[in-house]
Amino acid sequence: MTKKMICCMLLLFLFLYSSQVLLGCLRERSQVSGLTMDASGSEAFRRQQMSEVLLGQFCERKPSVEEFPSLLASTMVEGNFSPEAISDKRVLYEKYKPEEFSALTRSYAAVWQDLRDFPLPKESVSYTDTWMAKREYGGERRHEGCDLFIEDARPGEYPVFSMTDGVVEKIGWLPLGGYRLGIRSPHGGYYYYAHLSSYWRDYQPGDEITAGDAIGFMGNSGYGEEGTVGKFPVHLHLGIYIQTADQEEVSVNPYWILRFTEKTRRGVDLSTSICYT
Repeated sequence: MTKKMICCMLLLFLFLYSSQVLLGCLRERSQVSGLTMDASGSEAFRRQQMSEVLLGQFCERKPSVEEFPSLLASTMVEGNFSPEAISDKRVLYEKYKPEEFSALTRSYAAVWQDLRDFPLPKESVSYTDTWMAKREYGGERRHEGCDLFIEDARPGEYPVFSMTDGVVEKIGWLPLGGYRLGIRSPHGGYYYYAHLSSYWRDYQPGDEITAGDAIGFMGNSGYGEEGTVGKFPVHLHLGIYIQTADQEEVSVNPYWILRFTEKTRRGVDLSTSICYT
């Protein structure tokens, strides 16, 4: 075999090898091509769609609190924001879509990473997924939260607890929300507790809150001028909002967040790992 033939064979080998590497990179890049910078403002993201099966898989895997947002972001994108199984392609997203993936991970952290507690004390709490259901008071609109009920509850009977550590950002009366308290969590989530009958104490903006602190009492205030009560059954309206690169305030569906944190009432500490019994 002549030197020329050897050189030709080496060049052919290098060409084939380079082609395979390039094709591999293209395949990898195509797998993450659907992630964009505005993903956190999409309707698919806002639904926060999960399932009991997926929650169980996270429990079995037991990711740390720090790891959970990026693993959730990867899982959600891979499952077209409605996944049934964990999918961990974080390395690919960090390689080919670092800014987009970082932004999405921050958004999931704002919603999920600070969760420590369920907002009501009683096992018989009931709630359903009414995300974007029609509402009529104040004009036709959509329900951007989740309502929690306790059968035959009376105003002021049951305390409401903060789901996260945080800082009081807003307090007082809103025509739609009645007496409400808004708490900003460390990773940027805004947790909105509405229709309260009263507050636990005289809060001021800037007051620090610890997860599990009682912040007020369930009521039926709202749908009118300050002091209006009794226009609907006693319940807690929970809203969760985040800020994205493009929008100052984006609401997300609290239903699966509640399903997740409901498990903490069984004595699980979410401050170290994502798991429940």
